[in-house]
Amino acid sequence: LEGMFKDVELSRDVMASFRDSPQAQQISPDVELSVHVLTQGYWPTYPPVEVRLPQEILELQEIFSSYYMSKHSGRRLQWYPSLGHCQLKAAFPKGKKELAVSLMQTMVLLLFNSADGMGFNEILQGTGIDEKELKVVMQSLACGKVRVLRKEPKGRDVADEDQFFF
Repeated sequence: LEGMFKDVELSRDVMASFRDSPQAQQISPDVELSVHVLTQGYWPTYPPVEVRLPQEILELQEIFSSYYMSKHSGRRLQWYPSLGHCQLKAAFPKGKKELAVSLMQTMVLLLFNSADGMGFNEILQGTGIDEKELKVVMQSLACGKVRVLRKEPKGRDVADEDQFFF
């Protein structure tokens, strides 16, 4: 437990140092990046997940990795997309909203920047998220109390033939 607390404190220091670095200047002022660098031995293990991250997120990863590796050569960064979260600003017909979502939900929502609607299989191909996991993500975005996406046909379950619209 002590190692976890030290990790959190060191992670804060790493981020403070990163924000003052030349690499951080490469990030748009509209984006606030926060990375938690944690020692694997102190934390529960999570299976690595392979997904197709959007280019915007890959660029942020690369900027931070470049900074981190310049300070800590010989270490290895392992990214866990299933643990990430984002705050997105979205424009809806009734006004702008800020959404607190998981990185997986973010990946799906960013696809709708280039299309108003798409099918489940298109989203599956676009994100690379495991099919079972993607169904849970889509359910949370289109079937919950607050719906960010509209699903056709309406219903609580997500099927391969379903269409989604922003």
